Amino acid sequence: MSNQPGEPLACVNCIMHEVLTVDALFHAEYARLVRVLGVAFDPADAADAVQEAFIAADRRWHVVSAYADPAGWVRRVAVNRLLNGRRNRRRRAQILSGVRPLADVDLSAELLDLRRSLAALPARMRVTATLFYLADLPVDQIAEQMGISANTVKSNLHDARNRLRHERSEHSQ
Repeated sequence: MSNQPGEPLACVNCIMHEVLTVDALFHAEYARLVRVLGVAFDPADAADAVQEAFIAADRRWHVVSAYADPAGWVRRVAVNRLLNGRRNRRRRAQILSGVRPLADVDLSAELLDLRRSLAALPARMRVTATLFYLADLPVDQIAEQMGISANTVKSNLHDARNRLRHERSEHSQ
């Protein structure tokens, strides 16, 4: 295929100049892009990255649609997400390889009881209580980090204290 002056550039998918909506782009490119990136990366990770890239394209469609190759932009975003994810997993593995949680044999009976009691709490309540009581974070900072309101943090702490108090009284009888 050769391009004549004034003709649109020939590309793998020549529909780009016809794509008017992100939905049309998604239907035209999604499956192919997942297949292609699934060869170089984990297929499930590739599907997630492509979906995230299309979500980003949808949010910025007024800008992305004006690009000469919106599919190229989506492709680039998906590849960047996959590469960043791989890099982040490597960093996390390096950090975690040097961090070892205390073995139960290294903990006192009191700390073992605390660990068991906290483990019995629902996840959000457990995280809230450990951040507040063990990491000494203020309510506002916990709320921000967990993406919940300060009142929800306070409510979780209240409920956690009640449950822990109730469990402690059951074990002492």
